[in-house]
Amino acid sequence: MIVLPDQKFNPNFQDIILSSTKLAPGVSLAKFLGTKGNPCSLTTVPKYQNDQTERKQLARNLYLHAELFRSVNGNTDMFKDVRLIVTEGVYRGGPIETVAGDNLTKQEGRLVVYKVVGEDGKIDYERTFDLAVFWKDYMNYDKLSLEYDMWNPNGVLNAQIAVETPKVPESFDVSFGGKVQTNFNGSLLSADELTEVLEDV
Repeated sequence: MIVLPDQKFNPNFQDIILSSTKLAPGVSLAKFLGTKGNPCSLTTVPKYQNDQTERKQLARNLYLHAELFRSVNGNTDMFKDVRLIVTEGVYRGGPIETVAGDNLTKQEGRLVVYKVVGEDGKIDYERTFDLAVFWKDYMNYDKLSLEYDMWNPNGVLNAQIAVETPKVPESFDVSFGGKVQTNFNGSLLSADELTEVLEDV
């Protein structure tokens, strides 16, 4: 299908792509940089240091993720009391690391992991599930994974949404896989469906 980007935010029309480049209202490329545990900027990822062609490709890929933000920010009926936070965005990689697998997909701006937090700054589990279902039904993606785990030392349930998108060419003619799944502690909990995991699991 051909995605029709908002012309105001189409990376193809930008001469120079910077961290401040807007991809949607209130959403700049910087939103996907410098996440906790992997601080980075365009200048700390070698492929993006001096290559505007690579930066444009990154921006096109992230445009689809900026649309996910727009679907939340513009939906005051369902999501006015929560915030969407990027917990894993563009991956920098170590000085001698060969970036591959999911980390390469993150570095390309195709895989982003999100957390939904309430007004108290804590994960809103119910809205996390609601948003995953909303995205499943209304947004475009290759794979949407609802991720739960109990790895936190204090035993608190963690909930995130991982969204993988395809590479976006200049034409914005993109094929989407539309696969969904739910994982718990890194293992598949349910294939082809989203399953809600409760706090007292």
